[in-house]
Amino acid sequence: MIEWLKSDDRTRPTSVTSAAEPADEALAGRVTSTIRHGELFVHAQGDKQTWFRLRWSPEDEGGARALPPGPYVVTGYRQLLTADDGKPWIWSTASAGYRRIEVKAGETVHVEVRDWIGLNTRAVFKKGKHRVGLLFMAEKKLGNTLYRDGKRIAITWQLRNDLGEVLDEGPMRYG
Repeated sequence: MIEWLKSDDRTRPTSVTSAAEPADEALAGRVTSTIRHGELFVHAQGDKQTWFRLRWSPEDEGGARALPPGPYVVTGYRQLLTADDGKPWIWSTASAGYRRIEVKAGETVHVEVRDWIGLNTRAVFKKGKHRVGLLFMAEKKLGNTLYRDGKRIAITWQLRNDLGEVLDEGPMRYG
């Protein structure tokens, strides 16, 4: 597996950064998204070797990205965001395929993604121990990871009683 990951045998996604790709514009369809700064990952339906990474930056927000016509599977997206303290962070989602789109020549298809993360918590006391579960999610069928400085952001939690006293605390584990 490691040898394969280090090799050039892997299929890397084709990066699409404008509406002027592919070369033959007349045959292209267009994709727009609610992603302001980030990427949308798709592959041709039935062909997991033909990957595309549609990229947007703040300068071209809402711009269309060109793709050859056909059915595609959306496998995730990555959004680059800025925290209140000014530090950049990344919200990355992934799935084997949570949405399908049809790109038609000369037409535009819009892919809307959530720009907020929901948080579900659960705490139980069982066999003398607190068990706390945290689930953050955007859309069903998508795994989510938060990154800062190239590392997963360690989300910490505290379980408090009605008086505000800390009963237990710890880091969230991904997976």
